[in-house]
Amino acid sequence: MPNPDGIPHPIKKYAYTLKVDEKSDVYSFGVVLLELITGRRPVGEFGDGVDIVRWVKKTISELSQPSDTSSVLAIIDQRLNGYPLMGVINLFKIAMMCVEDESTMRPTMREVVHMLTNPPVQPAPTNLLTL
Repeated sequence: MPNPDGIPHPIKKYAYTLKVDEKSDVYSFGVVLLELITGRRPVGEFGDGVDIVRWVKKTISELSQPSDTSSVLAIIDQRLNGYPLMGVINLFKIAMMCVEDESTMRPTMREVVHMLTNPPVQPAPTNLLTL
C-alpha cells in the first residue's frame, strides 16, 4: 500500500526503529539499480505517495503475461537502447531481490557483488535492446 507521504515503508521503518543494518543497505542499493534501469527518481514522479519500488511492482503486476523480458521492457529507460537485453534483465533480477519487503529474503551485499561480478554465462549478445 502506498504511503501518502511518499516515503517508502522500509525507510520509514528504519527511521522510527533506528534499526539500520546491512539489509537496509541492500535495499538502498536495489533502489539505485532500479533508478539506473528506469531512469526515474526514487520518489516524487509516481503520484499518490508511490515510490520507485512500488511503481515497478505495480507495473509488473499489471502485465497480462509477465516475464523477465516483458517486465524489463515495461519499465526500462529509453536511454538503454542498444544495451544487451540479458544484461539489463540480470540487473533487474538483482534489483528486485534487493528490494524484497522482508529483509530476511534479501541477499547480502557479498551475494550481490558475487551476482554482479559473475553474471550468468550467455552466448554473444545477439539481443540488443531496440526501443
